Amino acid sequence: MVRLRLVENDYAILRKYEERSSFATFISVVVQRMALDYRIHQWGKWHASAEAKRLGPLAVQLDQLLNRDGRTPAEAFAALASQHEGLTQESLQALVERLPRHPPRPRGVQLDEAAPVAVTRGDAVEERVLARDRRSTSERLSSLMAEVIESMPDDERLILQLRFEGGMAVSQIARMLKLDQKLLYRRLERRMRDIRAELERSGLVSRDVLDLIGRDEELLDFGLGKAISRPSIAADETVATDSEGSP
Repeated sequence: MVRLRLVENDYAILRKYEERSSFATFISVVVQRMALDYRIHQWGKWHASAEAKRLGPLAVQLDQLLNRDGRTPAEAFAALASQHEGLTQESLQALVERLPRHPPRPRGVQLDEAAPVAVTRGDAVEERVLARDRRSTSERLSSLMAEVIESMPDDERLILQLRFEGGMAVSQIARMLKLDQKLLYRRLERRMRDIRAELERSGLVSRDVLDLIGRDEELLDFGLGKAISRPSIAADETVATDSEGSP
């Protein structure tokens, strides 16, 4: 991930190096900040509760250990006793009881580490009715989206295909198609607003669309995979492609 971030937007991060420190120091700080951004992205940004802030710095530290780091009160006491003279287990426990408890943040784990979860299914007849309704909505959505995408210019369809079917970052698409990255972001946002407005005019609401996401029985086909013109490539890339042979 660090390597991808470093090459993003034509090595924009590396081009900010002004030689005011050694390059090793510069890149170390860059990677540390990337690590912090990644942790916030994965776990969310933690904030102390209003009650902890009202009770003072010790309560904020305790709130962090219990509700952010998942420590037990005994572990929290071991960590805080050396920093706060006169702290006892009884006084800390009294503080624990005054702090609101938060459910643990959801975190991604490997499948073999995940505990089995019981799935409660609704009535079989009701589920079949809901499944039929979802199938009808998915077919209608697919038809509308295919029409909207078919009406777009080839370059617009290519951008959508690379972004949502190919999973490419906007910065990668911008470099590939030699487009301004900021303008491409705005172009995509404008196109998404237009598509949403078109779906709403047709009577589809966001709640119905969101209900289709992640369901195995639905098949959404927006026609992005149709043959469309490919972006031009540079002469040196043409030579490389010819040497590799046609696909």
